[in-house]
Amino acid sequence: MKSRATPSTHELYQTVGHEHLDALVYWALGDFPDSGVNLVECADGQWFVKVDHGDDYDHIEGIARPNVSPFTEPDFFQTEEKARAFAYECIRQVHPSLNGVDLDAYYNDDD
Repeated sequence: MKSRATPSTHELYQTVGHEHLDALVYWALGDFPDSGVNLVECADGQWFVKVDHGDDYDHIEGIARPNVSPFTEPDFFQTEEKARAFAYECIRQVHPSLNGVDLDAYYNDDD
C-alpha cells in the first residue's frame, strides 16, 4: 500500500509567515492545549487558519487540515483581522470555556 504524503500548505499557498496560536490558548487556559492552530499569511496577502498539531480542530470546516483526507481548501481571508476572528471562533469551539474571554488581551500582556 502506498503511503500518501501530507500536503504542504506552505508550498500550495506560498506562505510567508505564521503565528502559533497555541501560546495564546496556553495564556488563556493556563495549560498547554492538546491541539493547536496557526494563523498563516500567504505571499498574495491572503490569510488562512491551519491545524498545527493534534486533532481537536479536525471537525471544523474552513481550516486547513493537512492530516484529514481528502484534503480540502481552507477559507481565505483578505485581512489578518478577519482571519484572526475566524481563528478565535475555532478556538472557542474547541475550548468553550474561552467564550467571553478577550483573546486580544494576550497581545497586551507584558508578562
